[in-house]
Amino acid sequence: MGRWLRGDEEAFDILYRRHVMTVLRLIAQKTGCTQTARELTQDVFMELYLQKETLEGVANLKAYLFSMAKHKVLNYYRRQLVQEKYRQSVLSQGGQDTTASVVEVLEEKELLRIVTDKIASLPPKCREVFLLSREEKLTYSAIARRMSISENTVDQHIRKALRSIRSALSDYNASFSE
Repeated sequence: MGRWLRGDEEAFDILYRRHVMTVLRLIAQKTGCTQTARELTQDVFMELYLQKETLEGVANLKAYLFSMAKHKVLNYYRRQLVQEKYRQSVLSQGGQDTTASVVEVLEEKELLRIVTDKIASLPPKCREVFLLSREEKLTYSAIARRMSISENTVDQHIRKALRSIRSALSDYNASFSE
């Protein structure tokens, strides 16, 4: 980790390759979903990369990564719980059109439009890989076979698509906080 902290970007790739499968297995074990585990694992390493300046005092990188993974999994389950509570709340209202639910429906439509537009603007191969993953629910290996590309390339396309979508959603959220 020292080389990376001193500016050697290739060292981060080595660090990533060394630890990614361990973190992925841990998260997959906790969530029971390989796709969710892949996304959360990417989030862990993206966050690690962004925290580069604050990592000088980290003595045990593996323990630090496990801690990050644990927090990602807990946040994932919190979001699931909130979504389930919201779903139950809507069901208990009997479908009544309250002002709050109308606003929520409009916000949901706006978010869906933003995501749809962002997906449409992705490069063709990246878009195809992402849609095969999300709409057809294909595994990375199935996508790789279908498109005659490596699983690593599939992973790279998915990461690029998710970064792009997250950025668009972040811009959307930022426009409300201004």
